[in-house]
Amino acid sequence: MRRWDRPMELNEKLLSLVADIYDAALDDSRWSSTLRRIVDMAGGQSGGLVRIGAAGEAVIAHAVGVEPAFVQSYIETYEPFDPSRSVLHAPVGEIQTIRDWVDIDEFRTTQFYNEWTRPQGLEDAANILLDKSAEGISRLSIMKAGGPVDRRMVQVISHLTPHLQRAMIVRQKLQQQNALEDISVRTLDALRTAVLLLDAEAHITHANAAARDILEEAEILRSVRGRLVTSDPNADRVLRQALASTALGDRAMTSASISLHLTARDGSHFVAHLLPLTAGRRQSFAASYDACAVLFVSKAAFDTSVAPDLIRKLFKLTPTELRVFLSIVEIGGVPDVARSMGTAESTIKTHLARIFAKTGTKRQADLVRLMAAFTPPIKV
Repeated sequence: MRRWDRPMELNEKLLSLVADIYDAALDDSRWSSTLRRIVDMAGGQSGGLVRIGAAGEAVIAHAVGVEPAFVQSYIETYEPFDPSRSVLHAPVGEIQTIRDWVDIDEFRTTQFYNEWTRPQGLEDAANILLDKSAEGISRLSIMKAGGPVDRRMVQVISHLTPHLQRAMIVRQKLQQQNALEDISVRTLDALRTAVLLLDAEAHITHANAAARDILEEAEILRSVRGRLVTSDPNADRVLRQALASTALGDRAMTSASISLHLTARDGSHFVAHLLPLTAGRRQSFAASYDACAVLFVSKAAFDTSVAPDLIRKLFKLTPTELRVFLSIVEIGGVPDVARSMGTAESTIKTHLARIFAKTGTKRQADLVRLMAAFTPPIKV
């Protein structure tokens, strides 16, 4: 009996290996070294974590003891002929060997054995289906040289299988969470409105692309050692008080939002809305970013460069009518629009009457609201 095969020392090594398995579930870069330890402890020569995607494609996530050329040929040529693929139809967690699916003498006549298994000196393999879901299937293969899979190998793998299964579940959950977070980040970056997620002390835990632009300009908002600071001391004080109250669970602040007015040096006006994330379904979103509130910041002005073509097509406006429409929204009353366009007020009034009729509006203020409704929330 080898020294490390004594029951106590084997148990210690198994416990240490179990810890490595869970570490690898959290850090994919650890799988190769962990798989090497699994193979060595089981008495195998080589091993692989094989992933079968939802479309049926084989992907070897990690392999040890197998030369790269054999890994590549397995993926490209031999995987469909591997009898151990039958484990995909076995119960999850059950250890199976080549002999469970094919007679050994028959196996030794196959192309797979003679062209892939035998050249590596392999004779048998222990295979375990670790997980099966709509996203795909994961299995572990530990290959043995010099004879069939023995009782000791099965015993070691049996101890590790439940932990490997849990590790696959953890890995899958983390991948799903990362995918959702990636979608969230891309969605936030697509918004025209600046979005800043803040903790109780106004530290910025996430900022979308529009917010990063504002912070870089440092006109109305800036980051000081990761903490949000506004250009207006009064607004800054209100913001910090609101964040502190939100974090403390002040009922008056857990669902209502507050608004702040900010002015840039060039006179541009911005409106900020702070929304607490400490109530209802907002909490799960906040937890992903270690935040207690979200601050939305937008410029108090219309972006008339976005919707004109859509408005023109929808309401069948002529080019001149569209120009009058936009001028009313951007400039103001009929006299100012007439001066800017170099035409008589009566002409502008005529065009405006037609615009009212085509858009179903009655006042100039209605046109402003109509333009606001056509301004998309995302960048285009």
